[in-house]
Amino acid sequence: MKVRLLFAVCCALVGASATVSVAAPAPLSRMIYAKVPVQRIEPLEYPQFKLIEAELRNTVRRHGDRSVPNRFCAVGYLLDRGTLETVLIWDNAQWLIRWWGGDALATSEERYAVSASFSPVTDLRTDLVEDNRYPLGTRAIVRADAEALIADCQAHGRQYIVPPLPPKGEDDEY
Repeated sequence: MKVRLLFAVCCALVGASATVSVAAPAPLSRMIYAKVPVQRIEPLEYPQFKLIEAELRNTVRRHGDRSVPNRFCAVGYLLDRGTLETVLIWDNAQWLIRWWGGDALATSEERYAVSASFSPVTDLRTDLVEDNRYPLGTRAIVRADAEALIADCQAHGRQYIVPPLPPKGEDDEY
């Protein structure tokens, strides 16, 4: 930024015109939502999503293969009614998880109002439909909408890798 500012000042002093442009955030599409989200958010800036890494580990413990690295992409949105949502794309399981994270006071693992491991899931292998001519169930998503969301996550989201976890012990409640 300092280099661009210095360049602009030098050009102004010499009498040349210089243009400094800042790229606007990529526009959002409707994706899987009824209305276009108001904006993308950084989930880590909100208390209910601060323990995302612990949530990802718990999700793998509960539903995944502990013996391999598990890859996730996370992107957050502010929706039209003021609701915050973080979408987790779990590569290994081929799941799309819609995580609301509970209320803003949920700042410890034990106090989470809504855990990612209990959030609504769409299985990207079985729950995608080609169009919305028929009423969609609670999990079904139009394939093109899911693909748009995945592309948005890859372009603007944060990537996480949960390393292999210890084998499930007899006293492991997950």
